[in-house]
Amino acid sequence: MGEGLINMHKIRIRACRAAGRSAMVFVVIKPPPPMSHAITPPSRLALKYIYGSVVRYRPGDKLAPRVLSDYELVLMIEGTANYRLNGVDHKVPPGGMILARPGFRETYTWDSSVETRHAYVHFDIATLPADWPPVGKWPFLFVDPDPVVAPMLRHLLGRIAAHGKKNWPTMRAWPEESLFLECLMSILLKPSVKKGHAVGDRLPEQVHASLNYMRAILDANPHHALQLGELSKRAGVTEKHLCRIFRNSLGHAPMETFRLLKLQLAMALLGRSSLAIKEIADRCGFENPLYFTRCFTRLYGQSPTQVRRSLLRQKSPPQNPLPPDIAPRIYW
Repeated sequence: MGEGLINMHKIRIRACRAAGRSAMVFVVIKPPPPMSHAITPPSRLALKYIYGSVVRYRPGDKLAPRVLSDYELVLMIEGTANYRLNGVDHKVPPGGMILARPGFRETYTWDSSVETRHAYVHFDIATLPADWPPVGKWPFLFVDPDPVVAPMLRHLLGRIAAHGKKNWPTMRAWPEESLFLECLMSILLKPSVKKGHAVGDRLPEQVHASLNYMRAILDANPHHALQLGELSKRAGVTEKHLCRIFRNSLGHAPMETFRLLKLQLAMALLGRSSLAIKEIADRCGFENPLYFTRCFTRLYGQSPTQVRRSLLRQKSPPQNPLPPDIAPRIYW
């Protein structure tokens, strides 16, 4: 409001009651003083550069000790890793993530029994969001991160690949990549769901490790002939003990759980993809589409074709025998 503009209100009052006359008085109401502190928009993440990829390592390979000079986000896709930070070892299962920062003294030792595959993103930060915790208080290990983070990282790597190889690896980050990484990191640094409410959060560690390994197989090689002995070795317990804790936790034996995970993935693909039934069977690790249809129909009481038609009519899908929060990732 300009200085020459003021609010004026006419107020009729009894100025001289004894005289029996009225007076017209003008009262000037000044505008409120300006705010001393302007409202500023919240700060956003701004990156100096970003690069990344997906890499494979042979069984037993090792990344020599190094001191990290920037930030790195690592997602284990297949196989496990032993991550040594400042002389302390940490096991990273399939699906687990590491958020490393400058100054970390770290060593990676990859799985000694199987090939390892992981995604990584290196980046450096110009400005941080004001509502993030201090960098020194960031967690560095996420054994079971929010399932949405993996496909978000995949999308980010796709955007990075669109830069091309010019000036790799120190390529300047696009503003959209800073914004997208901010969303991804906020999920890790400021989780909105309290631990302990979901079924997956209450499972024993051995069941967690086994489920992560199963999901990693469905991501990378769904036709892999998983054996109970292989699974118990991953979990670090005997086959008998693994079967017992699976039945107590989920109501199904480990190998039956793996089969149910495949069918749970098939249910999701029927509703969220245009893949043919034969392609869904293959994506879920079934060699024979007829056998897949028979297993699916026996479990859900409807054939895959019937379920897809029902979903297209906006009807609810049949209930899964496994909790939804342990479902396989649909895309990677």
